[in-house]
Amino acid sequence: MRILRVYILKELLQPTAMALVLFTFVLLVGNLVKLTDLLINKGVSLLAIGQMFSLLIPSLLSYTLPMAVLTGTLLAFGKLSSDREILAMKASGISFYAIAAPVILLGLLVSIGLIPVNTHVVPWSHYATRQLAMEIGIRNPTAFLEGGAIIREFKPYILFIYQVDGNKLSKIRIYEPKEGYPTRTIVAQRGEFIPVPSERRVTLKLYDGAADEPDPKNPLKFYKLQFRTYAMNLAVGNGQDPAALGRKPKDMSLNQLRAEMRNLSGEGIDPVPLRVEMHRRFSMAFSPLVFILTGLPLGVTTRRAQRSIGFGLSVIVFIGYYLFLVLGQTLAEKGVLSPAPALWMGNAVFFAAGCFLLWRTARQ
Repeated sequence: MRILRVYILKELLQPTAMALVLFTFVLLVGNLVKLTDLLINKGVSLLAIGQMFSLLIPSLLSYTLPMAVLTGTLLAFGKLSSDREILAMKASGISFYAIAAPVILLGLLVSIGLIPVNTHVVPWSHYATRQLAMEIGIRNPTAFLEGGAIIREFKPYILFIYQVDGNKLSKIRIYEPKEGYPTRTIVAQRGEFIPVPSERRVTLKLYDGAADEPDPKNPLKFYKLQFRTYAMNLAVGNGQDPAALGRKPKDMSLNQLRAEMRNLSGEGIDPVPLRVEMHRRFSMAFSPLVFILTGLPLGVTTRRAQRSIGFGLSVIVFIGYYLFLVLGQTLAEKGVLSPAPALWMGNAVFFAAGCFLLWRTARQ
């Protein structure tokens, strides 16, 4: 029986590893394009690009590993079924439950292994990515700016820049809304950012334009000031030190989430968003187990070893699972359901469906 378990696991691990590499690569492609643009067109250092790339991996693994496990299970058991190996095992007196046991155990171990990844490693990578992005923004303000987009990062100003070419800017409009006063407008034909990293700010130097300036006699009125050059100091990240950057819920470790929930509860505030985030991490960690329970009987039922069948089924199951996850998150945030049943709803549905399909397959 030990030889059989090793054989089944070997048949499972090969397509799982292949699917993990494929799915991770697919999700990385879009990010690689952005990172390449930062390197070639925005002048971001190769070291910073390498750091951003490495920080992407943990976040992607929390999605690609469960999907790879599901795909590997469908492919492996589809192949075993099409080659009549499942039938031969049953004919030898081995029950389907015994065949499935090592795979289910593997799914449980993967799920347990994903708990620290989802609760500690992924939040750390999210937070480190935000810190690195702020650091890059301080040293290279145009790194994350796109021409033709509304830019709100330099509060209280709102910028619209028609074209961004490296550090050079073209056709710039700047708005400074202020409650109770008319919105101040500055326009310029050209401009450039001059980083001042030591003070966590940038100087925006404008050329050939006009600025609204308050009338000293009546601050509610402006007069137009034509200029050849005009300099503005803009704070990057509100002048924050990247090391002191505040954490969002997705940036918090499990211990930090619990501490913040206690603080909010002590102030009479219901920490629903934090509870939703905590349950989402745990429910996603156990997705490999429910995917294996679902994928085992589906793989046997298809009786086909074609990879397209396995990949197609895995995508359908994966989308269905995450639709339940998004639905549960929405219901919890709106107060329709408490976070625990809402976020575990998808796991419960797929676990029940997997157990039923497993039972039905074992009876055949």
